[in-house]
Amino acid sequence: MNAGIAAYVILTQNTDVTDIVGVNIFPEVAEQETATPFIVYQLQSVAPEDTHDGPSKLDEVRFEFLCYADTYALAADLGDKVRGALDRVSGTYNGVNVESVQFNDVDIDTIDAPRRFAQVLTFTFRIKRDDFTIAQGTPVTGAKIGDLYDVDVTGVTDGQVLAYDASVQEWQPADDAGGVTELGQLTDVQFGQGGPETGELLKYDGSEWTNDSIVKSEIGLGNVDNTSDANKPVSTATQTALSAKANSADFSNVDNTSDADKPISTATQTALNAKADTSAVPTDLNDLSDVTIVGTPSANQALIYDATAGAFKSLVSYTNRFEDEVETGLQMPSVYFERGYSVKSEGDGIFIDPSPDTPTAGKVIVRKIYHKTGFISDADVIGDYTLIHTFADDTAYADTVAVFDGFEDGATYGVPPFTLAQTWEEVTAAPAFTGLLNETYGSGAEAAYSTRRLNGNVTDCMVIRRASDSTTTTIGFDGSGNIDEAAITTFCTGTTCTVSEWTDQSGNGNDATQSDPTKQPTIYTGGQLVKEGGRLALDFDGNIDVMNVDFQANTNSAMLACLVLRQDSTSNLNGALGGDASNIMDLFTDYSGTIYYDNGNRGSNRLGVATPATWEDNQHLATFYATTTNQFINVDGTQIATKSGLTSVTASYKLLGATSVGGAFFGGAIQEIVVFPSDKSSVRTDIEENIADYFTQNTPLLDTYTGAAAAYSLRKLRTAYTGDAVEVYNGSSYADIGFDVFGGLNTVALAAHCGSNSGYVSKWYSQTGSNDAVQTNTANMPKIYDGSTGVVTENGKPALQFDSTDGFATTDTVNVTPLFFAAVAQGVGRRQMFAIDSFNTFEANIWASSGSQLYNLFVGGVDFNGTKLNDASQHLFTGSYVTGAIAGHVDSVSDISGSSAYTGSGSITIGQRNANQMNCQEIVIWQSNAANRAGIETNLNTFYNIYS
Repeated sequence: MNAGIAAYVILTQNTDVTDIVGVNIFPEVAEQETATPFIVYQLQSVAPEDTHDGPSKLDEVRFEFLCYADTYALAADLGDKVRGALDRVSGTYNGVNVESVQFNDVDIDTIDAPRRFAQVLTFTFRIKRDDFTIAQGTPVTGAKIGDLYDVDVTGVTDGQVLAYDASVQEWQPADDAGGVTELGQLTDVQFGQGGPETGELLKYDGSEWTNDSIVKSEIGLGNVDNTSDANKPVSTATQTALSAKANSADFSNVDNTSDADKPISTATQTALNAKADTSAVPTDLNDLSDVTIVGTPSANQALIYDATAGAFKSLVSYTNRFEDEVETGLQMPSVYFERGYSVKSEGDGIFIDPSPDTPTAGKVIVRKIYHKTGFISDADVIGDYTLIHTFADDTAYADTVAVFDGFEDGATYGVPPFTLAQTWEEVTAAPAFTGLLNETYGSGAEAAYSTRRLNGNVTDCMVIRRASDSTTTTIGFDGSGNIDEAAITTFCTGTTCTVSEWTDQSGNGNDATQSDPTKQPTIYTGGQLVKEGGRLALDFDGNIDVMNVDFQANTNSAMLACLVLRQDSTSNLNGALGGDASNIMDLFTDYSGTIYYDNGNRGSNRLGVATPATWEDNQHLATFYATTTNQFINVDGTQIATKSGLTSVTASYKLLGATSVGGAFFGGAIQEIVVFPSDKSSVRTDIEENIADYFTQNTPLLDTYTGAAAAYSLRKLRTAYTGDAVEVYNGSSYADIGFDVFGGLNTVALAAHCGSNSGYVSKWYSQTGSNDAVQTNTANMPKIYDGSTGVVTENGKPALQFDSTDGFATTDTVNVTPLFFAAVAQGVGRRQMFAIDSFNTFEANIWASSGSQLYNLFVGGVDFNGTKLNDASQHLFTGSYVTGAIAGHVDSVSDISGSSAYTGSGSITIGQRNANQMNCQEIVIWQSNAANRAGIETNLNTFYNIYS
């Protein structure tokens, strides 16, 4: 059967298949040691359909295709490409008439030692055998010689003959001139015995041409004698002409004049005047109008006709007898080869055809040099070569020559046999701005919505509508990739603005839209921008706000969804991104922290979260990752839930800001949603870090302002710090709690440790590596987590809540002079923030009293403004103390000044004097750094967003 030939041809002509396996497609069994991936096809059965009056003219041939790969995913992908190449195909392939191909079945097989996977597909080929009679002794009719598998009639012309080419084992047209190369090969030419002899002519004898001599009678000279020259007769006409000639004797009296004076006839002069002036005749090849010599010709260079220019140009040169092989070998797909050099022991060859040096708009020219061991072959593919050099973008060809020659002659690559190939290609110029989607790890998103610039090729962020006159405007980005907040403020001042369209930055056109103003999320209200964590956000009211989308994350392999949001606890965790009724992948849904997915099968296909309060009421980064074997969700870089056994990861998304069920709307702020319909497991951390770096607003304070003696904070203050933030007691056990990808406290880990119990801080670690603040009495530990309401916060960020007895002490000492501190806290009533040395010797502290001077800075009665510090609001305090000078600022505004002469030292205490409440988030103490006060205050205010 020849059906296998058709199967082979179909697969090898399909680039989706060959991009994976190359030429590794084998009948029955693969060659030994063949590396995966590869394909083996095996004939399973043939079912002829006999006719009433003769044998089968249509065979049903059943084949099995085994698609081998090292991984399950790749075997499945290869099987999918084979099915796409074969199913429902028809036509004639290498002489085999395929009426149709039908896909039957698919299975998966595994092989151990080494572990391999094979997707096994079964197809039925229907092979037509029209006009053939088989095994009946009658001639075959209706077939053509070109249908035979060993006959190639491509390009055959009228009168051409076939010749057998042993090198490829095929009959092919003999040549391009008509099929014969010798006169004797013609059918109407017959040479006599021995063939033609010298002097013989080719004569026609009425039916064919043959070799023979000629006799006088055959040309009308039968009556002519063979006379000597002197006696040869002349015709009358000839004699008449001779008689008319002048007698030379008549010119005997003509003088011998000089050449200059010799007369010429008028006719002769006219003829001479018509001759070309020899001074205008070209003397060099380059003088010809249709010849252009580029540069100085080199040895062995040839003129090549340029059809576009209509002229010959010296653009291509060939050296040695291998030039044709080099040129032919460089005809590879995908990239253009402008120069090649190949050498072996018998000789070498070079091919040169420079490409343009000026790229088209929006493109850059990339030139590369590749190398392989061995002489060039016309069967080469780019995968046979190793990239050894990449030129800078838009390098001119002339500037590449020396480098190429260096590789050609160098010791590393200049040892025969070897081949060098220089490629030329135009690629899209990199955008001026590089966003997440322009990074290699962030490419391939299906949909991407953000209040920052994710794609340097996208200029618009959203369309907003102002309530006062229903006018809309498009908002773009500033030079740093942030949404243009100034443009929003200018457009919206005096009214409220909502978002009618949120641009999809993936380039797929999956914009989120809402035409009903009553359902549009808010972005500007109350005279200010809506923000979360210092970055712009879209506020969804949880009652009606929703935007419409229409896209799929459909790979049946893997998907990754990343969301930056703050969800209100009153919203019951309704979906931020929802599907339709029949195909659901609702992210952040349900009333108990469950995430639904997979075709609406909510009974079993859901990812439950034990503590939904993990992400309530605070900004978080959540990533949901799903494959057909495993699913999990990370919040701020920490995995909080997993599930296995999902059979599909297909998801059709229809809503942004609501689930698909019962009008369950999302309440809170959304800043970014990116969905990748592919396996991003190996780069998920890179994507999370990119997102967190933008939205965290945390620049580690101590990286810039070094030398701190003690540093207590619920955010990461130093990049090099590897310790934790706090040790927390949950009523029965202790656990260290560190930082999340935002650089803030890992509230996910905190919630997991505390659960329904409250959590108290037993140690507040100093990020300097010493001076840790410790409290061993559980009754005196400040609260950081409430078993009912979750993480203790101040202005949206975690805080330690001190009551009348809570406080810490350290054992190490700190010098008082000089000293500078910065702290973030909120106080009510009489409360010490921190002190150095004993209360009776030197109170380097901030504390509240019941008198008019509520907050005292150090000894000497120099006080902060009591009204400002007793308003139950978060504030930023900075203070400095040197011998003879005290200064203090609240929210960057000068508040106190004075003098003191104390020069002692002592240990640090935090919150251990007097009564009432204080919520504290950060205290940093330096032995210097007062000169950097403004920069330190800016750093703290950026992260905590305390004042404008």
